[in-house]
Amino acid sequence: MQQLVSAVDNKATKADKTKARLIAVTKRLIQEHGSDRITLRSIAAAARMEAGSIYYHFDSKDEIVRTVLEAIEQAGHDSSPLVRLRAALAAHLKYTIAEHFSSRLKAIRRLPKRLRDHHMKQEREYAAIFAGLLQEAHKKGQLRAGFNLSVVRMLCMGALTWVAEWYDPAGPMSPDDITDELMRLLCSGVIKPPNKV
Repeated sequence: MQQLVSAVDNKATKADKTKARLIAVTKRLIQEHGSDRITLRSIAAAARMEAGSIYYHFDSKDEIVRTVLEAIEQAGHDSSPLVRLRAALAAHLKYTIAEHFSSRLKAIRRLPKRLRDHHMKQEREYAAIFAGLLQEAHKKGQLRAGFNLSVVRMLCMGALTWVAEWYDPAGPMSPDDITDELMRLLCSGVIKPPNKV
């Protein structure tokens, strides 16, 4: 088996290996900084190559980011939409804490219209990921009937955005603990069901 893996690895061209390295580096940078904070230069620096060389493999930063997001989606395609929702919420929470998301949104709203529209388009695309996961879970019968999924999505994202106001990194809970707590609230609720007589 190891020989087969080595043979496949040896068939990969230098360009294939460089492209894979760029994807891996971009994935790490997105997780650490968010997609809108990275540039082709920062990707090139992390990959230890000249920024202009990236154009041999990708047409733009957006194409690299899209490739990374598609790869993540494909890797998680077989898992439950609720498992993927938990991962997306965790990523959103970590980014929110790192960027103090509410302050960032206020700053975006003060930008000139052209720049503001660009950033708000990114926010809408990001929100669409959560909307898609909730819709998929609903279609698979994993959600209770009667809820407006748009409201559920906005409540989740609003709750996580607010965490940046009160979260203490020195406190007893990690961002993953807080995400797990939110998923428990979503999946089980807070109120104990009344005892049936």
